Amino acid sequence: MRISRRRLLRGALSAVAFPAILRVAHAETYPTRPVRVIVPFAPGGPLDVFGRLMAEKLSQHFGQQFYIENVGGGAGNIGTARAAKVTADGYTLLLTANNHIINPILYGALPYNAFKDFEPVTLAVGFPTALSVNPLLTARTVTEVVALVRANPGKYGAPPEVFAKQLTNESATWREVIRASGLKMQ
Repeated sequence: MRISRRRLLRGALSAVAFPAILRVAHAETYPTRPVRVIVPFAPGGPLDVFGRLMAEKLSQHFGQQFYIENVGGGAGNIGTARAAKVTADGYTLLLTANNHIINPILYGALPYNAFKDFEPVTLAVGFPTALSVNPLLTARTVTEVVALVRANPGKYGAPPEVFAKQLTNESATWREVIRASGLKMQ
């Protein structure tokens, strides 16, 4: 029995394509069960509100329940640690904010590695951040606020000084993030 080149080529392509087709078919069935979305903060905050809106839309789109599990505490570290410990099967998602990058710098040893234990999926939302001061203060710019705090050690509290020191002096990772963003640190 003689097999034509065309038939041989079709058979070979089918054999190569079959595993890919199975993966696509399997991917199209995701999710087959409810999906937990961990928000590492208490209910009612901006990330929780966004998470609930997102979970509702994802549930409608996929026809499967996406639900929020608030695991607050430790500036987001407790919920993030819980998310890091689950099986990486796509049925537990972590919805987090800039604390994911800042906490390893501020807290040092954590029960998870923010850069190795997670795979970013998307930038879902941006939160505006504002720095404001009492109108009675003379400071009107960020530079003036920093100068005011430095000129009056202890008057405005230690946390901003510690935070600024850690971000600018002690953390090569944070400096790399700042440098990549194009911001100038003084």
